[in-house]
Amino acid sequence: DPAITNALSCLRNTYTTALLAYAFSLAGETSTRSELLNALDSIAISEGPKLHWSQTSSGDTLAVEISSYVLLAVLTVQPVTTVNLGYANRIVNWLVAQQNPYGGFSSTQ
Repeated sequence: DPAITNALSCLRNTYTTALLAYAFSLAGETSTRSELLNALDSIAISEGPKLHWSQTSSGDTLAVEISSYVLLAVLTVQPVTTVNLGYANRIVNWLVAQQNPYGGFSSTQ
């Protein structure tokens, strides 16, 4: 059925994967969280010391939101390790570069 196919394709995107990684982190589902973070890591966009995620190859308005959910998922795990902090730092570096002069972000919720 095309409706089901379309619905499933909506669930198979970077935004949903990032949101699920954070949700499973909060729920304490470490194995599912790890699988989702591994999948996200494989599609991360690395720019030197910066790391982020996007829905499209050319960037999109959700990139800040997606990257923020990944950051939350990474920092939710306990105990936070130096490896996690280093990874999180790369995400924060990218997020800070996206801020406008007033400290906010454009086109995000």
